[in-house]
Amino acid sequence: MANTAQTEYKFAGAVEIDSLDIIDTAGVAWSLLHLQAETNIYQDLFQPFMKIEIAVSDSAGLINELDGGVRGGEIIYCSFKTSDPELEYVKLCFLVNSVSSRVRHNEGNEKYMIEGFSVEYFSTIDKKISKAFGGTSGKPIHQLVNSIFTEFILTPEVKSVYKGLGEKKRICDKEKYHLVKRDLTSGLHKCIIPQMNPIQAIQYLASDATDDDVASKFLFYENFKGFNFKSLAKLVAEEPKFKDYTYFPSTHPVESTPRDLKPFFIIDMERVKEVDVLDNMVDGLFAAKTIELDPLRKKFKITKYKYEEEVERMSKLQEFAIKGGANENAILHLKTSRRGHDTDPVFSKEAPLSSKNILKDPIRDSYMKHLTNNVLKMTLYGNSELNVGDTIYAEFAQSTTYQVEEGDKYTSGKYLITKLRHKFAKNDYYTLIECVKDTGLEEWY
Repeated sequence: MANTAQTEYKFAGAVEIDSLDIIDTAGVAWSLLHLQAETNIYQDLFQPFMKIEIAVSDSAGLINELDGGVRGGEIIYCSFKTSDPELEYVKLCFLVNSVSSRVRHNEGNEKYMIEGFSVEYFSTIDKKISKAFGGTSGKPIHQLVNSIFTEFILTPEVKSVYKGLGEKKRICDKEKYHLVKRDLTSGLHKCIIPQMNPIQAIQYLASDATDDDVASKFLFYENFKGFNFKSLAKLVAEEPKFKDYTYFPSTHPVESTPRDLKPFFIIDMERVKEVDVLDNMVDGLFAAKTIELDPLRKKFKITKYKYEEEVERMSKLQEFAIKGGANENAILHLKTSRRGHDTDPVFSKEAPLSSKNILKDPIRDSYMKHLTNNVLKMTLYGNSELNVGDTIYAEFAQSTTYQVEEGDKYTSGKYLITKLRHKFAKNDYYTLIECVKDTGLEEWY
């Protein structure tokens, strides 16, 4: 097992919290630093917004001191980082959604949970878009996504929240991120969004987006770097952000480990999912059939998908395919299609833009099953540089030996982080991740 020391991250489990404030509707800031029992910040690769939960142990009567109590919409400002002088603070802003689990703990003290979401969540949840996009000739979907983001998500009201905080020296990282970080899509698209909220509209466009990858699976999500519209295959292809994460047996002599590698100990791990042959057979990993219906030309076409014919073109975390097979009728996709109408003399005058993703659904389903063949949860020492969408390399000892150097060739490997929780209190900081991996470092026969 080879490790590459990464000296920029040195202090295992330590956290520096610069600010943890709640700002009431009158603009008065109240510090939660000494009231918080625990703070959790959540990211999810398949959800558009981040969430914060602050467990409060309150002996100061905070809720009664806030102007009007807690009514929702109060600002939570948080600035923290892994305790390393070379790292920058993560500076975040949320709006309060609710207070829950409020109980009297003992005389003079009560406990409750403050829940908040990204500011942009509140600006989108009750809005509807009814508008044509793409003009007369069509535009790439990544441009349409950015248009929706700038017009309906990053609204002037949202910008004013960040600007107001900045004027009071509470800078938010999002002030730097005015555009969606995006991968480029191919082809042109025009559509009418029919009374969808902005997130539904982006998810609809993501389902129609294609690029040079065989699966063309796009995701819209938020992490500490802002909002992202990314190709799943390109996330998978990224080099691991950290390469030294290692799960040591309990008998491993910690004092023998170099100091700069201690932050990369995997404290705990849980196997959420391992290979499930029957699940893979019936859920579309190995085979599927698509029936295209063309009601205007009164024709149909059947296309068969076979995993073994496409897997070599897939962007993979490890290099191997998953063994197995299934009947071609395991999954049936039924689609209406105008494919070929743009070159048909009867319909070409309408200048139709035929959807390019008609045959993508079975490939996308198969690709997701491939990537999520193994799912693990890991508890790590706090690392404020980790985000969903990052890949890491993790090394595990075999369960029947204490020699890490031999390694578990089926559990070790490159992982993609799909869910993440930054959990910190006054002095302790952990990062809990859920991550996926397709196969082992050696082929399974």
